[in-house]
Amino acid sequence: MVRSTEYKYLTGQKHGWTAISKEYFQWEGEPCYPVINDENKKKYQKIKKLGEEWKNVYFLGRLGRYKYLNMDVAVKEALDLFEEITGDEKKK
Repeated sequence: MVRSTEYKYLTGQKHGWTAISKEYFQWEGEPCYPVINDENKKKYQKIKKLGEEWKNVYFLGRLGRYKYLNMDVAVKEALDLFEEITGDEKKK
């Protein structure tokens, strides 16, 4: 299980019942989030090292950085990288 959410705490509801969801992220039996263990850390380091030898290869997001990120952080990193690559400046 990746995440369990009890909605009355998110919404501030005050009643005697609740709804809980449990999320399991898998695709054909494979987890969609990195399972961080020694074997997978070694695989990640090997792939990352290969990627550093290539031009225009960027490791970004949850799987690219091999860690859990909130989506707002993942999206901001993608936008920041886009600005860096294209030379666009943030408009204030």
